Amino acid sequence: MGFSDIRQLIDEYGVLGILSIVAIFSIVSIVKSRWFGDILSNFYTSIIKRFMRSKTKTSKPIKDATESDVLNHDIFNYVDYWTISKLPALQLSTVYRTVVFRKYLTIFLASYKKKIYNYIDCKNYQDMDQAELSTSLLNLLNIIIYDYEKEANDVGIPQIVIDKMRVKNNSNISLTIDLIEGICSSQFYESTKNLLKIYSILNIILSILESTISGSEAVCDSINGKLSGNTFEGKIEP
Repeated sequence: MGFSDIRQLIDEYGVLGILSIVAIFSIVSIVKSRWFGDILSNFYTSIIKRFMRSKTKTSKPIKDATESDVLNHDIFNYVDYWTISKLPALQLSTVYRTVVFRKYLTIFLASYKKKIYNYIDCKNYQDMDQAELSTSLLNLLNIIIYDYEKEANDVGIPQIVIDKMRVKNNSNISLTIDLIEGICSSQFYESTKNLLKIYSILNIILSILESTISGSEAVCDSINGKLSGNTFEGKIEP
């Protein structure tokens, strides 16, 4: 853009108008940047953690949950939506990486859905005390992680992708464990057959799953050239 173009814009919109346009474009650029997304994600995680901890310290009861609420929790619908609609639209830096990460995330979501549904469906949690419930849920997390990482390895997902996603998920898993323990030990979530506790924990896991999907692009970009020459489902990394 030359001086004459700038002068024309100033004549048309004025100095304040031009400054406003520049400010708007700057804000949009910042919001779209990955580092801002990471900051927002960390802030969101911090808010969830503080909110849940504040809830676990109060003895005031809230509305109970039903078996139907738990069995028909939104987590199952969202997993289906992400698998059917969101993942097929995921586009990463190369065709190879797109195929690899789509496959990994599909396995990741399927494992969560299957294992959580089986855990709920058997209803053993309904007769557990506080310590038993917490232990069973932590064991469930371990089973899920082992399951999706093993399947990812079996289908040929590169180990570096599995390792990088594990590192990325560590903070989410730590947060989940912290909140599970807090909810299980809190009178705030006391209810018939532990239904409110399970329902609340499913809400947390739902947010964690979405965070993992949103963070997959950053993980992909962090791998740099370590996938060069690899082949997966007929696609080759340049």
